[in-house]
Amino acid sequence: MAKRKKFEEIAEHLELSIVSGKLKVGERIASERDLMDQFQAGRSSVREALFTLQRKGLLSTTAGAVPRVAAPTADLMVRELSGIARLMLIRPDGVRELQEARSLFEEGLARQAAKVATDAQIADLREALRANEEAADPEAFIATDIAFHTAIARCCNNQCYLAVASAFTEWLHAQRAVSARAGVTREKAIAEHIAIFEAIAARDHIAAADAMEAHLRTVTTYFWRGVAGDFGGAG
Repeated sequence: MAKRKKFEEIAEHLELSIVSGKLKVGERIASERDLMDQFQAGRSSVREALFTLQRKGLLSTTAGAVPRVAAPTADLMVRELSGIARLMLIRPDGVRELQEARSLFEEGLARQAAKVATDAQIADLREALRANEEAADPEAFIATDIAFHTAIARCCNNQCYLAVASAFTEWLHAQRAVSARAGVTREKAIAEHIAIFEAIAARDHIAAADAMEAHLRTVTTYFWRGVAGDFGGAG
């Protein structure tokens, strides 16, 4: 078993103190000098440990100030996954796996939205759909498409869901344009969005999930046609 590096030892000690509640959100941690003395470590090891915890969202730092314990957020959690996702996008199998994960996740979002969305959130979703229907050009259509899907995630009242949904949007952003070039018409996309909205508005969670599955299957099918160079169905 490989011996742990000094910065890993320091980072693990501090992380356990934070997770256990010994160090609380907003509390200052020991100075670099105190940590160097406590762990018999060099300054570089202490700084690498602090950077590790900052990257995890457990510490916040400002220039010239001692780091303080931070409250991790869903956005930071997802940001940690972004490097892995981008590596997956290099491989066709990785793209397919992310598409499958997005489909399963967004079907769940549609199902949950139908169960818990407030009347105000349904109204906001209706406005997002209207904006998508009225988009004047392809760029605006993609932007309002994303806004519609984001509004569904917002209906679920969970910041983790919203962060993950935004991440999938970023990671798979290109597939919308490729699918459109390969033949997914504006009318078909809007019709599928309407089906999703109507199921959510009717509080029919099964129909909402089914409509989302059908919609993302369309996007994925046409994406791979576009990747293969088959643009014959466009129009």
